[in-house]
Amino acid sequence: MGALRLEPMTHEQFRSYREETVRSYAADLEGTGLTPQDALAQAEESTATLLPDGLATPGHHLWTGWDGDLEAGVLWMRIRSEADGPHAFIFDFFIHETVRRKGYGRELMRAAEARCRELGVVSIGLHVFAHNPGAHALYEQMGFRDTSYNMAKSLRP
Repeated sequence: MGALRLEPMTHEQFRSYREETVRSYAADLEGTGLTPQDALAQAEESTATLLPDGLATPGHHLWTGWDGDLEAGVLWMRIRSEADGPHAFIFDFFIHETVRRKGYGRELMRAAEARCRELGVVSIGLHVFAHNPGAHALYEQMGFRDTSYNMAKSLRP
């Protein structure tokens, strides 16, 4: 495995990615206690709101991570200008299941950081679900620190 390179997502890749990210986000939302129907509706609404113009949505960057000819994963990031400089937020980051546990997650994060530095970004934020300790551990190893906690209590029997 070499260093991953980031390439802009193609329209063809985006069509299948959008479907997959809605399904994946819905599954994560179910882990917070939402019903499957509510989770899917919320995931669809959130994705449509955040990416109203798909790949052309201003400030949003969707990249595919490549190791040679191998598509390893995907990164979706928004960059916004603030008073102290541009700040990035990672909305989605995943490594394809067939190549997980081989270091590609770390390499994709390194590639994202390098791209952010090229763009003058001063900080990168992201959200990780509490039911995903593996992702949390990776982000901590990469230098991310917890900045807040969301908590919930289900009242369903």
